Amino acid sequence: GLTVETISRLLGRFQKLGVLSVQGKYIIINNINELIKLSGIHKTKITMTE
Repeated sequence: GLTVETISRLLGRFQKLGVLSVQGKYIIINNINELIKLSGIHKTKITMTE
C-alpha cells in the first residue's frame, strides 16, 4: 500500500506543477489533461463523471 508520506509527497509535487490544489478536505483537479499525461494511462481508457 501507499504510506501517508508518499501521498503527501505526490500531492505536493502535483500542487507545484499546478495540476491540483488541496483545499481543506477537498482535492481540486486544476489540469485534468496534465494529470492524465502524468498518469501514463491512455486517455481513451478513462471515464470522467461530475
